[in-house]
Amino acid sequence: MESNQKYNALVIDDEKQMVDMLHDFLEKVNIKVTGVKDGVNALQILKKQKFDLILLDLNLPLMNGEHVMNILKGRNESTPVIVVSAFLTHERILELSKLGVKEFLAKPFEMGSLYDTVNKVCPIEYEKK
Repeated sequence: MESNQKYNALVIDDEKQMVDMLHDFLEKVNIKVTGVKDGVNALQILKKQKFDLILLDLNLPLMNGEHVMNILKGRNESTPVIVVSAFLTHERILELSKLGVKEFLAKPFEMGSLYDTVNKVCPIEYEKK
């Protein structure tokens, strides 16, 4: 991928501070971000636009993250998904893995963990700005 090209990520989280923090970090690693606060709007956007990466919270208004994953699986959506949540249990991780989630990141997290997790899905290089 040329340096002037970007990956596109969809961040789905109802906490504005989390969306802003993920946006700031992802922009520094050359990933363009679209942020939404609920699963319903996310699914509408995903019908219209392709993304290289989805970061998904589980506890969302209108439609939770697990329901979003069920719908994406039904659509044969191939975009890699990273679940970012404070509510990860072993059972939830197993169920979400069956639905196609590629990686998991437990809140709260360190920036290094975020970098490593995103890098597994989309090779990135940190740009100091």
